[in-house]
Amino acid sequence: MVLKIDGASGEVLWTQHYASPEGVDEAFLSLDTDSNDNVYVAGRAQVSGQGVEIMVARLNGATGSITWMDKFGGSSLSDDLAWDVVVGPDDRPVISALQVQTGDVPYTLIRKLLPTDGSLVWEHLVAGAQDNADTRSSWLEVLPGGDLVACQRTFTANGYDVLLQRYAALDGAVVWDVHYDGPTHGGDDPKAMGLDADGNVLVAGVQDVYWNYDFMALKFDGDDGALHWSSNYDGPPGWYDVAHAIAPGPDGSVLVTGLSDGSGTGWDWATLGLNGTDGSQLWVERFDGPSNQSDEPRSILGTTQGDIFVTGYAYGVGSGKDLVTIRYKVDTVSAAPDLPGLDLAARAWPNPFNPRVNIAFELPASQHASLVIHDLRGRTVKVLADGIMDAGPHTLQWDGRDATGQTVAAGTYLATVRTADGQRTNRKLMLAK
Repeated sequence: MVLKIDGASGEVLWTQHYASPEGVDEAFLSLDTDSNDNVYVAGRAQVSGQGVEIMVARLNGATGSITWMDKFGGSSLSDDLAWDVVVGPDDRPVISALQVQTGDVPYTLIRKLLPTDGSLVWEHLVAGAQDNADTRSSWLEVLPGGDLVACQRTFTANGYDVLLQRYAALDGAVVWDVHYDGPTHGGDDPKAMGLDADGNVLVAGVQDVYWNYDFMALKFDGDDGALHWSSNYDGPPGWYDVAHAIAPGPDGSVLVTGLSDGSGTGWDWATLGLNGTDGSQLWVERFDGPSNQSDEPRSILGTTQGDIFVTGYAYGVGSGKDLVTIRYKVDTVSAAPDLPGLDLAARAWPNPFNPRVNIAFELPASQHASLVIHDLRGRTVKVLADGIMDAGPHTLQWDGRDATGQTVAAGTYLATVRTADGQRTNRKLMLAK
């Protein structure tokens, strides 16, 4: 269903509800408008004898009536669907879609259409997609001047990678092609794409950093696809963090939001401001819903007035998932926590280890501090220190045993230093067998 709502009053001006003759599995997954207020929608629809197919339609912006609709798919009977639709300055819609061909070979389809009847202008079938109609795998943006940039989740021997391609608006010629495989050569899984004010490409998602999953934020040059910077965020317990949305900030920064494991609170919202020049973290704000369950933001927007709006869901008390929108102000968001003197990151050796690892850190002042070993589910394995500690360097040793003296299983563990004033840092430890 599509609704048009008056921006001033919130009044519903029209609705368009579509049901195919089969009456199952229809969904509009993306929409955009042209300069004449026509609305283009893209998604999926059931077609008798063909299964789920790509659906694209044009709606009259004044009335919501369907001007034309097209349904098509690949030569396989697997599910096909459109993930995104955008309209450039030439008023011609472009879709990105999952299309599965003979032999169940999946592709990302990039197709440009005539606005009059949806007929083909140009198209590309891009290899490397996965046959998965449940997880979004492609995104589109219109660059200044009208060229298109497409982001695709692609699968290689190293797991998920990011594939970016720029297409000329007129004929679809490939202007540049960039394949991003992160520094650890683990999974680099895109979840969102956007553009900054200069037409540079922003990508957000999740990155496997030595068996730990962190926010991934990337900035590419819109002119040639060169990587400007990459940035990660690892939440307090150092477990599972996934960025779901990215957008330009009102002050030249880059805004990122997503889910982030908290300490005993399930998934929390984590919203970051990154330096637009080098990707360094400027600030972070975390939000945990009233039930301390798994909460998740889905979209972010920065305004020229300095406001930041984040929307998603959070579990209420007795009400399940509730819709939540949070407004932040750029000049009032808290600074990212600093960790002076807690230099644990490069001071665990040997790592991987067997049977013992040395863990070193430095305190700027005498205070209460702790060093605790956790597993990746957040459970305490062993407390190595918890009490008043002098200022200066400290080195402790873990022998790979839990609090009962039993040797733990091989795998990844976290050494966490906490101080009484709220400072914290983590170090990943790999116990080899």
